Amino acid sequence: MSLKSTTRRRAVAATTATAIGATLAVAGIGTSTAVAAVGVSGSVIINAPSAPTAGPVRLTGSVTAGKDETTTVVYVIDATNSTSYGSGSDCSGNGAVGAEDDLNSDGSVGDVLDCEIAGVEALNSSLTASPGLQVGLVAFADQAAAATVDPLAPSLLVGPGVTDGQARPRVATVARSVVRNRIGLYDAKELGSSGTGTAFTSALDTTLATLAGAPAGPKYVMFLSDGRAGVDPNMLTRLAGSGVRVRTFGIGSDASCAQAGSLAKLARATGESCTAVSDPARLAAGLTGSRPDGVEQVTVAIGTVSVAADLDAVGGWAADFVLGRGTYTAAARAALSSGGTTSARRTFTVADSGSASGPAPGSVNPGLTMGRATVVKVARPKPSRSALPARVVGKVGALKGGLRTTRRLAGSRVTLEARSGSDKRWVTVARKKVTKKGKFALRWRPLARMRELRVALADYRGFAGSSALVPAAKISGCRVSKRARGWSVRCSSSAKSGSRARLVGEGGVLDTSKVRKGVLKLQGTGPIAGRVIEVAVGKRRAVRLRL
Repeated sequence: MSLKSTTRRRAVAATTATAIGATLAVAGIGTSTAVAAVGVSGSVIINAPSAPTAGPVRLTGSVTAGKDETTTVVYVIDATNSTSYGSGSDCSGNGAVGAEDDLNSDGSVGDVLDCEIAGVEALNSSLTASPGLQVGLVAFADQAAAATVDPLAPSLLVGPGVTDGQARPRVATVARSVVRNRIGLYDAKELGSSGTGTAFTSALDTTLATLAGAPAGPKYVMFLSDGRAGVDPNMLTRLAGSGVRVRTFGIGSDASCAQAGSLAKLARATGESCTAVSDPARLAAGLTGSRPDGVEQVTVAIGTVSVAADLDAVGGWAADFVLGRGTYTAAARAALSSGGTTSARRTFTVADSGSASGPAPGSVNPGLTMGRATVVKVARPKPSRSALPARVVGKVGALKGGLRTTRRLAGSRVTLEARSGSDKRWVTVARKKVTKKGKFALRWRPLARMRELRVALADYRGFAGSSALVPAAKISGCRVSKRARGWSVRCSSSAKSGSRARLVGEGGVLDTSKVRKGVLKLQGTGPIAGRVIEVAVGKRRAVRLRL
């Protein structure tokens, strides 16, 4: 998961969620050109800004860590009788309670179900800036059903911004048709009678079945409920192995995200989070707490000014600048967890605002809430018998065409984080402050179950946090096995495939082989202690590990 943003940045990101999505369908000046490093799978897109004028200008886009993938999000809402409580809430977020808070027109103003619907609309609005995305809706009582979101075809998934000329997106229209125990549009479906309990298992069964029919790509569930139910341990096991990310939201005064609660357990099983929501109309804030798998950071630069974009869980990003009249080229750069990068450029024109107090023509400044972009650079660890290094060193700095160290980051904090798999949560294993020269050194005791390490820099004095994976050592993770006439050693290696490997002892070279698919294998006899593995990484250079 991503670094936690400051509370101030989260609030701004949440309140402007609708504005983020508004640029998707608007044609702009210039074109977006994407460039990916050779062998890197991933892409970043800059949307065309909507007729910008001098002053605050918001740039938006999307990023994915894989090619030709579709992100699918299913909203799940609780339509049991217990959601009739809490009448009189300001679900629309306009500061007053009125008829507009009866979103499903069932005569009950601002109840929990109305607030869930408001949450779906807010979440959906925050996603409309992300192309290659589809959404669906599941409602449940004693039974669950996936809503039909296309009035002309039996489709369960649709683009988040598809309206067909109506006042709101299809999925929002369908959400507003949900009343207690029933989906009204586009294909009416009964959900069974219900008491105050909820049928989480049925809801998740239906949701997983809906996602099974979706194209390849990341899959998310936004699960909204008052949380009054138990959770089946078998379902938790199934979710943990599904690859689906379930983010839960507790709606209503009685909802809880306590660790032992059902909503927290569902989220935790998939490495996600539970959020207790007091203002459902601002529910989009829940999307700013993580980033899509495989993406470390998105930075956006105009000239020499670089900022760290706000990034949501499904790959939408937004970056704010204050620009004077003129023509500009924005460059977006996504750092991927694989170690690669992908970038895009777009040229656009900012018109005169007509205000004498506006920014000077050609001037570029970061938006008030944006953090300056930073870079974490981790040195390649020395060879070791462990799969992960015990010591990690590197440096941090501002992003200005590359890493530029600055004393303004002295005293900032970096954490060393580990995880046992790409679908697991990061766990902090060490902390350290950055020196005046931008350097850091972190130590921990490697755990056998951990498979990946990264270094994360926290937000600090106007600089945005960033992170980077710890690169694999040229030799690591060695295992020695006994053989009938001696022993063999097998190690992981990040050296280029075909690189020469040798086992060296007192009598000279004992065995040779080559690195194949990230692995080297060598055989020896006699004592193991004191033997040395050598791997050639250049014509006249080799790395060595003493066993």
